[in-house]
Formats: sequence, C-alpha cells, structure tokens
Amino acid sequence: MKLFLLFPLFFFMLSCVTAPEIYLNNNVIHWKEYVANKSSSDIYQNIYRFDKNADMDFIVYGYKSKIKYKLFLMKESDEAFYYKNTTLKSYIIESLPSLNLYEDALKNNDNSRLYINDYFNRTFSDRSIYLPIGLAFKDGDLYIAKTYGKDYQDRLSHWLRKNGYGTGKEWIPAINVDWNSYPVPIEHEIDWNDLEIIGKLF
Repeated sequence: MKLFLLFPLFFFMLSCVTAPEIYLNNNVIHWKEYVANKSSSDIYQNIYRFDKNADMDFIVYGYKSKIKYKLFLMKESDEAFYYKNTTLKSYIIESLPSLNLYEDALKNNDNSRLYINDYFNRTFSDRSIYLPIGLAFKDGDLYIAKTYGKDYQDRLSHWLRKNGYGTGKEWIPAINVDWNSYPVPIEHEIDWNDLEIIGKLF
C-alpha cells in the first residue's frame, strides 16, 4: 500500500478510539491500598465509590444512575488517571458554557434556544470519545484534577477563534462551525497543579 494512503487510514483509526490503552505499573499496588473498596463524598454530596479493582462509580447527588470511571494509568503511587466514555456532542455541551443558552433564552424570551441540537449543523457526526480525569490521595484525602492545562487551553482557544465570534462568555458559533474538530483533551493535558479536594476516604 502506498505511504500516502496509510495516513488517512491511521487518522481514521485514531478517530475510532473510544478508550485509552490500560497501562498499570507497580504503583497501582499502592494506589489500590489507598482506594480499593472505599468511598468518599464532596461538599455537594456527590459520591465517589471504588470497587476492589480501584475502578470508580461517580454518583451525582439526587440521581440513581452511576457514571463509571476506569483506572487506566498511574502517574505516581498516589496519583492516577481515570477515564469515562461519553460522546463528542455531550462533551461539547458540558464544556461550552459560553454558548449562553440560558442567558439567551431569558433575554429573548425564547425557550427554543435551550435546545442545543439547534447549534449542530448537518455536517456534524457524533462519535464516542473518552474523557480523562486525575485523582490523587494525599494525607488521607481524595483530590480530583478535572481541568486541563495550557496545551489544551491553547488548542481550544485556536478552535474557538477559527469557528466562532467573540471571546469568553460572548463567544457564539459561526454558521459553518466545524463541530467535528472540537478539541478533546488527552490525559497528559490534565492540570495536576489545580487539585480540588473531594474528602476523606472511608
């Protein structure tokens, strides 16, 4: 096969990846000692429950359904990477508060603006993705790193400039916005300098 034909195939295969490769080194032994079969809850009463393999169920307060996070990579013996499966559309909706749907609905007295699907054009093709988070155990407390650092913020800023108008909460998508290329973060873009405490493990 010609080399120039391999590149499109390679990128197509990457776009189909819905889960990272699981690579757990010896540090996982210590991590499991910290978290396996334990639970914690944050100030919002959300529950973080670990099973015997240190995989985690995240239970949002007031909801019965669980969001499953799988342990897939160790950073240190007290820092671990987890991921959840979701879709590109769901991630866009979750991560773009600057669409200002609620503000627009109130300002224009038009609740139809709350329907996010109106923002997606016919060229958008939803797909499965995985989203990573970082968890840390320090002095008996569980912490979460759920934001992404400068590399990801630069990628996102570039996409926003190319695909819309305005900045920050004033950003609105262009008519020809390319939602398919919306940047999805990877585990190495997690900002470990911005940890948020969850609580004690018990």
